[in-house]
Amino acid sequence: MSKSSKTNKDIKEEKKQVKKIKKEKKDYLLLRKKAITIGIICLSIVVIELIVMLIMHLVRESKITYIDALYHIENVDNSYYIAAGSSNFKHSRYNNTFLYEYTSEEDKNNVQKIYAEKAKLVKLDKELNIVFESTFKSDYDSCFYDVSKVEDGFIAVGSYIYDKKQIGLKTRDGLIVKYDLDGKVLWSKNYQVLGDTEFKDILVVEDGFIVVGQSIYENMEIGNHPDGGGIIVKYDFDGNIIWKNNFGGNKSGIFASIVKVDDGYIAGGKDAANYGMLVKFDLEGNRLWVKNYANTDTFGFTDLKIKDDKLYIASSYNVSDLKDEEDNPIYKYDPCIFIYDLNGELLDKITLTGNSDDRFNSLVLLDDKIVTVGYTKSSDFPIDNLKYKKDMAESFIIEFDYNGKVIKKAVYGGSKNDILSQVIVAIPDTANEINKTNDYIAVGYSNSRHGLFKGNGKDYYSKVLRYSDDLELLIEK
Repeated sequence: MSKSSKTNKDIKEEKKQVKKIKKEKKDYLLLRKKAITIGIICLSIVVIELIVMLIMHLVRESKITYIDALYHIENVDNSYYIAAGSSNFKHSRYNNTFLYEYTSEEDKNNVQKIYAEKAKLVKLDKELNIVFESTFKSDYDSCFYDVSKVEDGFIAVGSYIYDKKQIGLKTRDGLIVKYDLDGKVLWSKNYQVLGDTEFKDILVVEDGFIVVGQSIYENMEIGNHPDGGGIIVKYDFDGNIIWKNNFGGNKSGIFASIVKVDDGYIAGGKDAANYGMLVKFDLEGNRLWVKNYANTDTFGFTDLKIKDDKLYIASSYNVSDLKDEEDNPIYKYDPCIFIYDLNGELLDKITLTGNSDDRFNSLVLLDDKIVTVGYTKSSDFPIDNLKYKKDMAESFIIEFDYNGKVIKKAVYGGSKNDILSQVIVAIPDTANEINKTNDYIAVGYSNSRHGLFKGNGKDYYSKVLRYSDDLELLIEK
């Protein structure tokens, strides 16, 4: 049909169809525009929510201080090291963080999600590289304070939250865990007397091992239970109790370290608020004598070593006789190595002086010198290169001769807190063997920045340091 032959009706129908198509196209474009607009709005809302969630997460994270710390290290047969501590594993390459939920009795509508601080066992090779990093799987928090090698593995001791009720009470059970040589858990034991118990030190003997620590009443509870305070327990190698004993106050007594002597054991720690405590037990665990020293700091006697029938103890002591307006003592602590004979009589003290609180945490006794690590909060502590910041702790390593004269000293400090918990003699390298010298390994924890990418200035990172015989820092891990 030619165009001219179209009827008016046909023309009207075509115009109607064109108009309809244009309207449908316009409606489509309008609908598409609306859909795109709605999509952009929805996407914007999602992005904003994600940004808000991210900001909330970052704010929440900024308020959390993550912990990774080492408290003890042992040189195993000059072949490798085994170390004990605790961690949230926030920055670990070997273990994942673990969250648990807790609701307090006071605020049952507030469900708190808590990053568990878990016990940590670490094996290091001669170059201080991690061979394995194991933990102890439990529902809540745990910690290891000491570890020792036995014939077929390692035994670590510390404490853990055994029951959810302990979270609110702030109490723990004593914990013993045996690992095989590859860091796999073989068995574990818990120990409880008064409600709040922990093990601080382990001593392996011929027919088992002895652990010391503390079992005290929980906060606001009082009583006269005969088995609390500082505790000492002997186990066989399968974790069965052979004997046990205790001494000290049910709210304060603690044994932090133990050594063996010919006819028994001497345990050191603290009683009352700040009394250093020494207790001797015979080989069957019977108490022979008790000695106290007033005033140490609130940690008391923390590391005991024996040489030439003398007991050397890392600690600190009060040097202030000042009092406040209410006649309460104002304490100021200087670091101190106490020297006792094996009958518990004080022979001498090796000390240094600063204008704030300082202490020795650990020591090593060599033929001609004492090597110790500790920390200072003083601005005038007698050591070079202090990076003093008010109320922050800087650590140090110091060599003394046996007359108390400083031979060498070095500071380990940064932007915030640096704590060295223990020092041992390092596995000798070729230079040590040729020159007949000793290097040292110190462990601890720090929230300082030590160089680029070494800490974030907030969280605590475990530290493993190797010092030369001249106290030059050789390795920092």
